[in-house]
Amino acid sequence: MASAGNSVLVVGLGRFGSAVAQTLNDLGQDVLAVDRNPVLVARWSNVFNVVEADMTDVLAVDQIGAQDFTKAVVAIGDGIEASVLTIGNLLDAGVTDIWAKSVSKEHTRILQRMGARHIISAEADAGKRVGHLVAGEYLDYIEIEGPYTVVKIHTPASMANKTVGQAHVRERYGITIVGAITPGLDFRHGDEDTVMHRGDELIVLGLQDQIDRFIRD
Repeated sequence: MASAGNSVLVVGLGRFGSAVAQTLNDLGQDVLAVDRNPVLVARWSNVFNVVEADMTDVLAVDQIGAQDFTKAVVAIGDGIEASVLTIGNLLDAGVTDIWAKSVSKEHTRILQRMGARHIISAEADAGKRVGHLVAGEYLDYIEIEGPYTVVKIHTPASMANKTVGQAHVRERYGITIVGAITPGLDFRHGDEDTVMHRGDELIVLGLQDQIDRFIRD
């Protein structure tokens, strides 16, 4: 069983939860995963620490020592009731930092009222990202807190072979060039002297309309 303190409790071993648990494990984090499905427990038992338990049951929460964890990921996606009961039990046990998967807007509202710190709308976030990628102007897209996004784009034709300073990127568009990637070379952090070569991939931070204007100018 995972040790207390800096360990992460992951509840639910569907595709989302198992990916979270495996990634945390690969990153060297101390993980304890829990699922009530014995088939899923058996599948992952040789990869990371996992126990079979129903976390909607207060006794099970106590038996696995949930009170010793400061951080938990609730990845239950097959029912709002099970998710809500589990999160309520974890909050009552004193888990202070909960990341919860939401399956609907209604679910999100409930989780917010309960006090879950981080709510992940996995399907909605993935759908939004894919929509931007299919549209063809972004190579990658990440929505961050608030109205800002981080995107990866090819250098716009109008910016080719100019430095960030020469193009007055910040002043004209309000965006930040976080870095640039030239095929075959190492990542370069962005600053006023960064040259935006034709064919480079630029990592850009800003409001979406600002980024779109930078691409199309």
